[in-house]
Amino acid sequence: MRFPYAEVQFESGGAVHDPSEQRRAVDLVRTGDFTDVLVVSHGWNNDMAAARDLYTRLTDSLDAVRPAVPAAAGMRLAVVGVLWPSIKWADPDVIAGGGAGLADPGELLRVEIRDSIADPGLAARLEDLVGGLETSAAARADFLNLLRGLVPGSDDEERPPDALMTGEPAEVFGRLGQPVILLQGQQPGGAAHLSEPAPGPVPAPGGAQALGLPDPLGAARLLLNTVTYFTMKSRSGDVGMNGVAKLLDALAAAAPGVRRHLAGHSFGARLVSAAALRHAPIQSITLLQGAFSHHGFATDYDSKGGNGFFRAVLDPGRVRGPVVVTHTGRDLAVGVAYAIISRLARQQAAGLPGGPDDRYGGIGRNGAIRTPQVAQPPGRLLPAGGGYAFAPGRVHNLLADAFITGHSDVTGREVANALLHAIRAG
Repeated sequence: MRFPYAEVQFESGGAVHDPSEQRRAVDLVRTGDFTDVLVVSHGWNNDMAAARDLYTRLTDSLDAVRPAVPAAAGMRLAVVGVLWPSIKWADPDVIAGGGAGLADPGELLRVEIRDSIADPGLAARLEDLVGGLETSAAARADFLNLLRGLVPGSDDEERPPDALMTGEPAEVFGRLGQPVILLQGQQPGGAAHLSEPAPGPVPAPGGAQALGLPDPLGAARLLLNTVTYFTMKSRSGDVGMNGVAKLLDALAAAAPGVRRHLAGHSFGARLVSAAALRHAPIQSITLLQGAFSHHGFATDYDSKGGNGFFRAVLDPGRVRGPVVVTHTGRDLAVGVAYAIISRLARQQAAGLPGGPDDRYGGIGRNGAIRTPQVAQPPGRLLPAGGGYAFAPGRVHNLLADAFITGHSDVTGREVANALLHAIRAG
């Protein structure tokens, strides 16, 4: 780590796991000669070593680009890493069709159940049902009903689809078991195209991947990932509002002259946005391939007066610098997740399922949508050394097709350069 560093581990409801860790983080910022502190959160990966590696690689890149940003010359930065119990998603490349030849589909599903389900008893019950999913409607109904018990309630713009919660099992498995083709790079801006299924064998055109295997085991894997999505959505919000916001309060009280910045990857983007609902002011927020709704900051997203869950973050004075959002259609984890949710919701999108015209779409794929504060014209992630004119109080969507190749490709110097400019603009 190239910067002074402390970390704080949180439990699933937001409680600090070890209060001495928070005291050390606060003492670090209070006693050091710092101008800025960056609080950064990982996302989908529940391996703390991998989260620390993400922080190290991102801050190493931040240090590498610092000499090329003249305004950063006097910055003295401390970093606080957030560790929280996220749940591992199934590999999106496997979900998108690459897993059929890698392992027995039933065994692959059992492995994913063990990775995703914390309750050993529940995991065992789900595993016991795997052998019957292909032949038994009762097994499929039991599998779905067990997973439904894990889905948290929600009253925001990103509610679980009715079909997921109350639909007939045959309908749910039918929708998720239909083969569809995910075409990458076929749309402006690199967005993925999710086609409707065609009769006959699943084709394999160049650059295409199959989303949804044409069998109940494939549908069960997509269903498990969808339930994991909504579980992590709820948990990241709890950790942000109940835990990280209080950490920010403590940092502000102990070192009021040190500017506070937030950065989050994947569900960590939702976590830091949730923290910003409860703590203000924040000098900047940088969301790296965020796994939450593209309507999260929106005004009247449904043409019925509905505002995004994080809309208040953009109220005057709460974020004194910019909100920076990277997005790309090359992010299969976000693109696939929202395409599945859209299908379960029976959403008839005007454009791409999960795309910018769909009610269900992710901010890491499309940027912030229907948000008056979005800066125009739309921006792009620039090469390292490129300059940005980020404006206070504005949301800057950065199309990142040229430099971000997948969901976790967020530690390069191009990303760090945008993050550093956001910090300096704050």
